Amino acid sequence: MPANLVLNPQANIGQTQLRWSFNEFKPIERTKRWWVISGLVALGLVTYAVMTGNFLFALIILMVAVLIVNQSRTKPRRLDCQITTTGVAVGKKYWRFGEMENFWIAYHPPEVTNLYLLPKGLLEPRLTVPLERTSPLKVRELLVKYLSEDLSREDEPTSEALSRLFKLQ
Repeated sequence: MPANLVLNPQANIGQTQLRWSFNEFKPIERTKRWWVISGLVALGLVTYAVMTGNFLFALIILMVAVLIVNQSRTKPRRLDCQITTTGVAVGKKYWRFGEMENFWIAYHPPEVTNLYLLPKGLLEPRLTVPLERTSPLKVRELLVKYLSEDLSREDEPTSEALSRLFKLQ
């Protein structure tokens, strides 16, 4: 579980070896056509859910719609990423290398330039860090000293590719 650096400001996170900043998420340009099609799909799914008596599904569709509208109005924050001698800090969270299983880098500019860190815990989510203008070779050179690289992966996860394709995230 990552340490919260806000709650523990004197945490020893080691000596910083590489630091860069990135946008929390990429702002998505959605056209009027996208909004109309998405609204019709959502309306169709809610109608189907109500007609079949599946009110939980209707509620989930409405919640997702509200989240997408809310996210489209939010501006991304700038977060810092630090690779230190003992772990990786992203924003206010810190992961020790012992908590990480492996890493891989998906570098296919301009669409995908991400570092992926996979925690050991089954319930811990994969950590995605955009590299933006940071050299993937420098990042890899530092991380292979502490973590194993998953050479079987060189692309972004399918869930992220689909999310980008449908302009959901």
